[in-house]
Amino acid sequence: MKCIRHLFAYLLGLSIFLCAEIGAVEIRVITLVVPFSAGSAQDVFSRLISEPLARELHANVIVVNKPGAGGTIASAFVANAKPDGQTYLMAAISHHLAGAMYPGLKYHPLNSFRGAAFFGFSDFVLIASNGLKTPDLASFVARVQANPNALNYASSGHGSTTHVGMASFLQTANLQMTHIPLKGTGEIVNDILAGRVQAALVSLLSVAGYRADPRIQFLATTNSRRAEHLPQVPTFMESGYPKYKWVSWAGLLAPAATPSEKVQEMSRAVDKVLNDPAMKVRFTQLGISPTFSSPAQFDEVLKADWLHSAALIADLKIIPD
Repeated sequence: MKCIRHLFAYLLGLSIFLCAEIGAVEIRVITLVVPFSAGSAQDVFSRLISEPLARELHANVIVVNKPGAGGTIASAFVANAKPDGQTYLMAAISHHLAGAMYPGLKYHPLNSFRGAAFFGFSDFVLIASNGLKTPDLASFVARVQANPNALNYASSGHGSTTHVGMASFLQTANLQMTHIPLKGTGEIVNDILAGRVQAALVSLLSVAGYRADPRIQFLATTNSRRAEHLPQVPTFMESGYPKYKWVSWAGLLAPAATPSEKVQEMSRAVDKVLNDPAMKVRFTQLGISPTFSSPAQFDEVLKADWLHSAALIADLKIIPD
């Protein structure tokens, strides 16, 4: 009987020890902070990679949307997060455009962050309502030239990539159109389809499902080479505007003080995810050509883009609404 009591005590102690040990092992939670609402390009990218990224990192990866103020709310949140490699900003060129447009931010758009993982560059496309009857860029330009400020274009808000990209082209071509700021790319596409808005420069992601829709005319894409899944649509460069190019980078930013080993870990994990053949196809369909760059190389991309974005906002005299 005494032996049985000792055995019971031993097993009870062992079970308590094992439970304590198991409880002490916490699963890491990595948060991808998206500066825009659900359905935005950054949101789609985040949700697309979250599951395979979780497998690579042996962690839970969650996506949190923090929209508002042109994305600066999300940027401020990440800039001030604990630099432990568990909080990242899903960023694009809009991060720098908003940073240049909004004065008095409590973070620096470049210096408060470091590049963690680079996805690649994404293209945009100029679309027009079929009611405009301008099947190519030349006829569109001629129509706008003949009717200064009589035609409109939509964007997803003042200082957004869709606003700045279009304003930049209009300046390049010496054209005048009326700007209609809307809430997001989904609303832009709906208004183009309904004919309430006449044109817009939008990400390929936002119109990927409308390639065969007769209500939308695809006029020109913004990179130096044609988009892989829109090979029939010429670029601005080959359509008479060799100096016009508008692309966005996409990637994960970490708080500036995040240790190098943490950003290297994230960079390697993202590289593995993007090298999966199925994922490559998916990203290409969304208008991104997956490209590997080390965190140091990504930082160089960020430095150049910050200078360019700040100069562009100042040159176009874009201010918050």
